[in-house]
Amino acid sequence: MSQEKSADNSLKRVPSPAVVSIPSIEGEVITINKGDVDQAMYYALDAQGLDLDPVYERKLLRKIDWCILPIVVCLMSCQLMDKTTNSYASIMGLTKDLDMKSQTYSWVGSSFYFGYLVFSFPANLLLQRFPLSKTLGIAVILWGIILMCHAACYSSAPFLVCRVLLGVFEGFMNPAYILLTAQWYKKSEQFMRSCIWFGFQGFGTILGAGIAYGLASHEYPISSWRLLYIITGVITIALGIISIVHIPDIPVKAWFLNETERKYCVERIRSNQQGFGNQHFKKVQLIEAFKDPRTLILFIYGMAYAIPNGGFTNFGSILLHKDFGFSTKESLLMNMPGGGIDIVIPFVVALISVKFFKGDRLLICLAINSLVIVGMCLLNFTSHKGSKLAGYLSFYAATAVVSGMVSCISSNTAGYTKKVTVNAVFLVGYCVGNIIGPQSFRANQAPNYAGAKIAMLISFCAADVCVALMHWLNKRDNKIRDDMKAAQGSDYQEPEYLEFADLTDKQNPAFRYSL
Repeated sequence: MSQEKSADNSLKRVPSPAVVSIPSIEGEVITINKGDVDQAMYYALDAQGLDLDPVYERKLLRKIDWCILPIVVCLMSCQLMDKTTNSYASIMGLTKDLDMKSQTYSWVGSSFYFGYLVFSFPANLLLQRFPLSKTLGIAVILWGIILMCHAACYSSAPFLVCRVLLGVFEGFMNPAYILLTAQWYKKSEQFMRSCIWFGFQGFGTILGAGIAYGLASHEYPISSWRLLYIITGVITIALGIISIVHIPDIPVKAWFLNETERKYCVERIRSNQQGFGNQHFKKVQLIEAFKDPRTLILFIYGMAYAIPNGGFTNFGSILLHKDFGFSTKESLLMNMPGGGIDIVIPFVVALISVKFFKGDRLLICLAINSLVIVGMCLLNFTSHKGSKLAGYLSFYAATAVVSGMVSCISSNTAGYTKKVTVNAVFLVGYCVGNIIGPQSFRANQAPNYAGAKIAMLISFCAADVCVALMHWLNKRDNKIRDDMKAAQGSDYQEPEYLEFADLTDKQNPAFRYSL
C-alpha cells in the first residue's frame, strides 16, 4: 500500500508537458493538450534520462511474467471452462432435465453472445473509464455468481436468461487482457504473451472435461450437471477476488515493483508509442477507428473464427458422442487432447515466429490457418473415424491464429479510445460468429451436421483472407512511413514524449505496425 501511494505522489509531483502541435502521418496538424496526454506521461518526465540496463531489464521482465501472466492465464482458463460447461452438461442430463429440444439447445449457445454483443462497447468504455484491475475483478466475480445460478434452473427460459447475463460479463474479459498486455509488454513481447494467455484456455478445457468426467462417474443427490456449474462458479469467484487484490491498475501502481522498476516499465514501453492508457473519451479517435480498414478486417476475422468456435463450444461433445460414436464418458475425455493442443501450439508458433520469422507473426499465422482448412476438409469429406478426428482436433490449432490477430489490437492500435473501440468492434464480430455457429447445427442434419461442418470450412477460408490482408496492409503502411521519414532528411527532430501523447497510429508519424 505504501508503495502504491509513493507511485501516486510521484505522478502528482511531476508537471505535465507544454502544449505542442505536430503534423500527423496524413498531413493534418494535431494539437496535444496537456490534459489529454497518456497516464504514463507524467511518470516518463520523472524518469527522464534513465538508461536501461539489459540485464536488469531481463530480470524485470521475468518478474512481470511471474506476477501478471499466471493470474491472466488462470482467468482465461476459467473463462473457457465456464463457457464449455454447456457442451459437457448437454450429455450429462441438462437437455433431458430442462426438457430442451435440439433447436432450443442451439439457442443456449447463441443467447450467451447476445448479452456479449449488446455489452461489448459499454464494457470497453467502463474498462477505459474506471481502474482496469478492479473493473475486471468485479466482472469475474459477478460472472461466477451467475454461473452458479445455472444450477438453480428447472426450465429452459431462466437458463437462457442466465446465459444472456453471463455473456454481458464475458464482454469485460478479453478486452481487459488485451489492455493489460499492451500496458506491460513491448510490441516484440506481446505476441508470445498473447499466445500464452490465449493458449492456456486449453487448460480450462482439460480441467472442465476432467471435472465433468469425475461427476459423470458417480451418483449425487442432485444432478451432476448442476454440480458442474456450482463447482466452476466457485472457482471463478475465487479468481475474481484474487484478481482485484493482485493485479495493479497500471504498472506505476504495482505493489510488487520498486521505484526503479516502475521507471523501467515506463521506459520499456516507450517504443510502443502507446503508453498506459487515457481515461478521456475522444470522439476523433472513435471516428478514426471506424475509418481504418484494419477495424473491418478484425471484425470479419472475429466472425470467421467464431462461427466454428460457437459450434465446437456447444456441440463438440455432441459430435464426439453421436457422430463419432464415442460413449458419454469417452466423449468428455476426448475434449482433453484439444485442450493440450490449445496450450502447446500457440506457444510453439510464437517461438518459431521469434526464432525463424524475425517476429513476423502474421505469416506463420497464415500457414497455421491454412493447415486448419486442411483439417476441416478431413472433417467434411472423409469417412474414416481417425481422419475425421484429426480434422476435428485441428480446430484447436486456430487458437494460435486468433492469438496473433488479437495481439494486432494491442500492438498495432494506438490511441486509447481507438484501442477500446477496435477491441469492441472485433468482439462484436466474435459475438455475431458465435451466435451464428450454434444455429448452423440443424436438428434435421443430426448426427452428421453436414451444414455446420461446411460453414466451419468456409469460415476458416475467410479467416485466411483476413490474415493475408492484415499482413499486406501493415507492410505497405510501414513502407510509406519509412519513405516519408527518409524524405524529411536527417535534420528532422521528433517532438519529445510523442509516444506518451495518446496519439493514434494514424496520427503518430513515429508509429510502425508490427507484422
